[in-house]
Amino acid sequence: MGDLFLINSLATLWFPAIVILMLSTIAGRWVVLGKMGRRRWAAIIPVFSTWEVSEGASGNRTLSVTASAASTAYLVSILLGVGRYFETQWLVTLLFAFWVVTQLIVSERLARSFGAGAGYAAGLVLVPIVAYPLLVMDRRVYLGPVDGVKA
Repeated sequence: MGDLFLINSLATLWFPAIVILMLSTIAGRWVVLGKMGRRRWAAIIPVFSTWEVSEGASGNRTLSVTASAASTAYLVSILLGVGRYFETQWLVTLLFAFWVVTQLIVSERLARSFGAGAGYAAGLVLVPIVAYPLLVMDRRVYLGPVDGVKA
């Protein structure tokens, strides 16, 4: 009975905190997409949000397709539970590495398109809960796509 109480109490305490932090990330992306002149509602849909941020930050269609494919593959592998067995753990690790690399590239382009540096790009990947709202509250101005191509 003690274990069940502990699990329920942790769920009661952590679930609202996780929801609030997720909503702050979504709200941050919502405003960032608005500053870039992209569709704000895309912030609600994970893979489409990656597409819109990538298109607005770099204007590079190939990068947008690659980043969206990496997000889709990693999300589907998590939802299907591909890494449950030892034989498929290498696949999930490979998908995760591919996702991290594409997110680093997209975040670097996003940070540069707002006039920030590489440290801010790392923050966008590692702690988006903090970095996206800071990007909004910092009153940075969107400078345009990094690659110079208007999407």
